[in-house]
Amino acid sequence: MRRTFTARALAMCAGAVMIVGVAAGCSDSDSSDSGSSATSSMASTSMAAAAADPATTKEITDAYVVFFNGQTPPAERAALIENGDAFLPVLQGLTKNPQSMQTTVAVKDVKVTDADHADVTYDLLMQANPVMPGQTGQAIKEDGKWKVSADTFCALMAVQGDGGQIPACA
Repeated sequence: MRRTFTARALAMCAGAVMIVGVAAGCSDSDSSDSGSSATSSMASTSMAAAAADPATTKEITDAYVVFFNGQTPPAERAALIENGDAFLPVLQGLTKNPQSMQTTVAVKDVKVTDADHADVTYDLLMQANPVMPGQTGQAIKEDGKWKVSADTFCALMAVQGDGGQIPACA
């Protein structure tokens, strides 16, 4: 598959958003759809998935929107991801990357798979422009609150092959 500007932009954004100091190596992904397949492969194959009730949809959407907003303070972001304390150093490092500070997310769909898990379809945005549309991730209920699953964040970091360097993803 021929590398396109979009493929390079997707790889660069994913690296900038998820990995501290990777700006120099962001365009080394192998395929234009590696980001999509990395996070899409994590999607639950449960046939029991159903549209979430409005309150659950709002709680999960809010968690994703605030977590993936580059302007959200690291401690607040850590409170919105599964095992957040383990990700705090990475989230603090992202504040030093100007590109990661420009990211947001638009949640497109939430489907509950069981009482503590949901599948989330979302677009990763940079300066309000979709750079990784149609991503699939998960939300998990931890201590009674819906949060972004650690696997979702780790899959985005793995797009660059550096997810294994993050202790919380090991």
